[in-house]
Amino acid sequence: MIDMGKKIKKLREQANMSGRLLAEKTNLDPSQISKIEKGVSKPSIDALERICQVLNISLSEFFADASNGKSAEYQEFIETMNDLTPMQRKLLSEFIQTFKKE
Repeated sequence: MIDMGKKIKKLREQANMSGRLLAEKTNLDPSQISKIEKGVSKPSIDALERICQVLNISLSEFFADASNGKSAEYQEFIETMNDLTPMQRKLLSEFIQTFKKE
């Protein structure tokens, strides 16, 4: 089973974002973010959707198992994406979208 708190903390840190800033951007209390990350409480679906949106990840990506049979190349790409800033991910996504138009 996924440890949502640890995953949220990891994604937040990869986005170079403080817990306080995540709380501010999601309109959640900073203590609530702290409790979620420590595993003391679980986020509601609404809160998790807001957290994922701020961290630029879909709910399905959040719950996807890293060992779900994806190629090593795909997993490396995802790991690289996780290391990018939100703005870099947005720009890369826009670039990738240009390939769909051809």
